[in-house]
Amino acid sequence: MSTVPSFNQMPPEAQAALDRFWWAPLLAASALLVFIGLMLWNITVQLSAIRTIPKAERYELRTVPPDDPAALRFNGPLLDSSTDTPLPIVDHQQGPATLRKARLLIDLQPFLDPTDSYNEQLEGDREINLRGPNKAILISQSVHGVDVYLNGVWLDGFPRSTADDRFMWFRPIMVPLPAKLLRANGPNHLVIDYTSWEPHLTFSPIYVGNVGNVAFITEVLDFVGGSLANASKAFCLLAGLFMLGVWVVNRSDTTFGLVGSVAMFWFIVYTLSLWVHLPPSWRDAWLWGFYACTGALNALTIIFVLRFINEPLTRPMAGLVALSSSVAAVVSPFLGSEGEVHLAHVWIWLMLPPQAWALWRLLRYVRRTRHRPAMVLLVLLGLAALLIFHDFHVMAHQIGPLSDAAPGSLLRLVGTPMYLTHLALPPLLIVMARVHLLKYGESTQRVREANRILADSLRRRELELALAYDRQSDLERREAAQEERDRLYRELHDGIGSRLVTTLFSVRDGHVNPAQLEQSLMELLQGVRALVSNSPHREEREFQNILFDYCVNLDSLLSGKNFQLEYDIPSGQEFVMLDDAARDLLRVVEETVANTLKYANASRVRIEMEQTDTQLTLCISDNGHSALSPQLPQRPAFGTSTGMGQAHMRERMESLGGRYEFQLNENGATTWAVLPLVQPGAPSGGPGAPDVDQAG
Repeated sequence: MSTVPSFNQMPPEAQAALDRFWWAPLLAASALLVFIGLMLWNITVQLSAIRTIPKAERYELRTVPPDDPAALRFNGPLLDSSTDTPLPIVDHQQGPATLRKARLLIDLQPFLDPTDSYNEQLEGDREINLRGPNKAILISQSVHGVDVYLNGVWLDGFPRSTADDRFMWFRPIMVPLPAKLLRANGPNHLVIDYTSWEPHLTFSPIYVGNVGNVAFITEVLDFVGGSLANASKAFCLLAGLFMLGVWVVNRSDTTFGLVGSVAMFWFIVYTLSLWVHLPPSWRDAWLWGFYACTGALNALTIIFVLRFINEPLTRPMAGLVALSSSVAAVVSPFLGSEGEVHLAHVWIWLMLPPQAWALWRLLRYVRRTRHRPAMVLLVLLGLAALLIFHDFHVMAHQIGPLSDAAPGSLLRLVGTPMYLTHLALPPLLIVMARVHLLKYGESTQRVREANRILADSLRRRELELALAYDRQSDLERREAAQEERDRLYRELHDGIGSRLVTTLFSVRDGHVNPAQLEQSLMELLQGVRALVSNSPHREEREFQNILFDYCVNLDSLLSGKNFQLEYDIPSGQEFVMLDDAARDLLRVVEETVANTLKYANASRVRIEMEQTDTQLTLCISDNGHSALSPQLPQRPAFGTSTGMGQAHMRERMESLGGRYEFQLNENGATTWAVLPLVQPGAPSGGPGAPDVDQAG
């Protein structure tokens, strides 16, 4: 009996190739680890060369007045202000959502060197000599759009939110500090303006350093938060479309649709979370869509994990998953800006118990089975959970830098409000797809094995059926031959034999002349030919005429001084018996007469026919005086009777739907052949109706 391969079992060809080139995957993994190590080392070197701006000299937050739809001025009602404000700043709005503008005033003098500003005494006329900047600032994430000013001069920025537009830029921005704008003896003030419709404002960590170092860290942040995020979105979109396409083709396997739905919801959630621009009036719909898709993603991921480990989702846990996944989408339309802030803080903790329960079930499955793909899935789900936890804090604007991190530590970038879940998405989806494909491959292998077993069983069954068919055909041929022998015996016994007996008696008694004898023998010969013919003669005359001709012929052969034949065949209501019914009924008469001649020593035989609308009755009586048993009569002239004559007559009558009766007494013997002319329960009709019934 063949065995079904496990999840990790590979085809023999693939295993042989892997054995020959075992060093190739190891070399690729080693090269990847070396590359990642070098990149991290380079990042730490560049990061240690830049400084974090720890505070703003002044911070102000004002409402944008209605007469300033472009949010150009900074003279609206003051909402908040402080001096020497630590960075980064997270400000949660109290009250209804409105367009607000914030301004940071930063003193750059402590971060500048004398060579960063332009020195006309050493470098000449600033109008003629050209020089690039030495220093640059890095706003790690310009979340709300930004304008950057140096000493009153605009340097760079991203479009800010206005009365008609809502912008969210999750991108870093590097702003070089032109040397000709920096004052050698100060003061040098950096002004950063933000505008936002969000109920919370986030001012990301700001770094300052040499242009090259800042440019490198800017590219790192843009690669991690921008390029990889877009690549992950594209991967989720393509993987989701592929899996859903497979599910559409093969709807019997819903796991393809489940994995495809997870990938598509990842794509939608990340696209919504990084959406740059929309009208302010659409913000509520955008936020509701984000909550709904995130909840659906949470529920589908839990369902996939449970399906992977072949465990059912219990009704209480299903209710908890549905409740925790849908609560944000249900209650968010009824909350104000302050409630939205609290919802963002609370929702992650509501979804945590079902997620932790699913991971716990997966951990138990891994401990029980030691299944390597399940181990990888568990690790990636745990990593994704940590990154999701980080990203929700980013969304809730509760992320900040570590104050005691070393200058070259990567932990300095932890405070950057940048989504990171996309880092775990491609490997997680790959593992999810691989896990399902392995299960699908196992199922396919099982189906193939079952098909092979079924094919073997079918072949064996076909052989058995062929043998049984041959045996059955042989048996049927034997039965057909036996039936044909029985038919020939009955016809010879009841028909030809009866006529021979009649002819024999007529010759013995001298009642027949040579011409009659010749005619009788010719009829017997024709009967033999008809018996062995493949197309026997069908009698189509009325039965009364057939019986009358028989009686006339019999009377001419047998009637004399020692034997007398009487017959009474009424005329009228003639009918035709179809198929072989007339022949079978006549054979009963012939065999009865032959038995009378052979065994009864009768001097008189009477044949009577009585017909009604529903029944035909033939009565053959004689005045024989035999006292022998009717079962096995003995006659010296004809030997021992086989007792088959009456049995044959009874079978013939039963086959016609009638009955056969024989009575022997001291005054002779009487035979009745009763045949119904209509079927039981059918109404009696005219003379024509019985003909049709009897045809059956």
